[in-house]
Amino acid sequence: MPVYLPIKPKERLYQEIVDQIQQQILSGALKPGDQIPAERDLAERFGVSRTAVREAIKSLTEKGLIEVFVGRGTFVTNLSPDRVVESMTLLLRNEPHNVASVQEARELLEIPTARLTAIRRTDAHIARLRAISAELEEENSISARLVDGDTEFHVEVARATGNPVLVLLSQTIVALLRTERLYRDDFDGSRLPTALADHRDIIDAIADRDPDRAAQAMSDHLARVALPLA
Repeated sequence: MPVYLPIKPKERLYQEIVDQIQQQILSGALKPGDQIPAERDLAERFGVSRTAVREAIKSLTEKGLIEVFVGRGTFVTNLSPDRVVESMTLLLRNEPHNVASVQEARELLEIPTARLTAIRRTDAHIARLRAISAELEEENSISARLVDGDTEFHVEVARATGNPVLVLLSQTIVALLRTERLYRDDFDGSRLPTALADHRDIIDAIADRDPDRAAQAMSDHLARVALPLA
């Protein structure tokens, strides 16, 4: 059983509770599906008021570390990249000049990522990229299926680096662009054949283990598919 240590009174008392429970989750002392003690029990164990515990539970819930079910209790969630991506996209979605900022970040991330992928990729990664590309070839217009497939293509390029941080960042960036690409009237399918051809060029360069060509192919592709900023 996790050990809860009494807390000395200080400003933002609830943060001390958050820190302890968060550390137990990250260390594995508390695992996904484990139930957190009831509010009154936690207050007694920590030696604090129920108000402080309530604030801590709220903070941990907002972080996606726990989930409260009315009538059942509070449970540790299953940490996954999807939760992190969702939190980051919600945070960034209303930032000013969002599209321009995201496209700039995309270039700074995906071009060197393609370079690294050409060095580290495996045959399995190439097979997966070609399979995704083949599926995209079947679409002839901008649709949710095509946008999701294109998203998976770019995430797979990042995944082939073997770097989970690059995968997470790539997932966040393409998630931010997804709604814009689906619903903007000025983003039609006229550039689709070129974009699909770009994908093939990117894959070929990565398959040939040519970092410079892979980076250039990704750079050309992103320049051609960039969303209108006005």
